[in-house]
Amino acid sequence: MSDVEEIIRGLPDRFRPEVAGRTKATVQLELTGEGGGVWWVRIADGACTTGTGPVDRPDVVLRATARDYVRIRRGELDPIKATMAGTMTVSGRYGIAGKFATMFDPEEPEE
Repeated sequence: MSDVEEIIRGLPDRFRPEVAGRTKATVQLELTGEGGGVWWVRIADGACTTGTGPVDRPDVVLRATARDYVRIRRGELDPIKATMAGTMTVSGRYGIAGKFATMFDPEEPEE
C-alpha cells in the first residue's frame, strides 16, 4: 500500500467532526506521480468515508502530486501556500477546500 493510500484510508480515524460541523461535501483527490490515483472523501452527518475512483459532481477537486499531498497531510507543506504556488490546484467550492484542510488531525511525519 502506498503512503497516499494509507493516508487516505486513515482519514476517517483522524476526522474531527467538531471542526466539520454540518459540512456536507465530497472532495475528489486527483494525485499524479508515483503512488498517485483518484480517491474521494465524503463528509456528511458528522462522519468521514473514503473510497477510490472518480465521483459524479464532487464539490471540490484537489489536484497535486502524490508526494506533495503526503507532505501536506504530514504538515510539511502548507495547503494554502501550495495552492498559491500552483503546487496544488483547487476546482469547485473553495470554502469547502479551505475547511477540508482543518477537518483532520495531521499525520505523523516520517522519521
